[in-house]
Amino acid sequence: MKQMRHRKIIITIEIILSVMFLSCGCAIYLLFRSKALYIYQWCLSFGISDYVDVCRHYVQGCQLSDFIIFCLPDGLYCAAYILVIDAIWFEDNRLAKYLILSLVPTITIGSEILQLIGVVRGTFDVMDLVCYAISPLVYFVVYQRNHIIFDKLKTKNL
Repeated sequence: MKQMRHRKIIITIEIILSVMFLSCGCAIYLLFRSKALYIYQWCLSFGISDYVDVCRHYVQGCQLSDFIIFCLPDGLYCAAYILVIDAIWFEDNRLAKYLILSLVPTITIGSEILQLIGVVRGTFDVMDLVCYAISPLVYFVVYQRNHIIFDKLKTKNL
């Protein structure tokens, strides 16, 4: 029974963090990036572009670093994806889970490297690469730690 409760807590935390990361990334895009991005078209479609414009007005004096505006959201999106996939397949340790989990980090890291060598259109940014790589690295470190703790809880309950 305790094991099930711990499992639910971890999954809930992963989902909450995922929503927070996704929301923060979207907020940065909406408040500080160009209105030419697709996310603004979505705001128009949902009828919230006027609200976004009001929020943009209130933060127009804020000076954020280029790292926060241009790199951090991508890392947050990558982390949100990883957490959702892990929450869906929480105790599943089959290869398929890790292939799906590594899909977005592999594509984003790969596209950044391909930008560097000129195969993919875009501007290579080492900080984008770092943000894309940090998410899976942190996940596997935290996952390994939690996996060890979760295994100890299982053996104590038996």
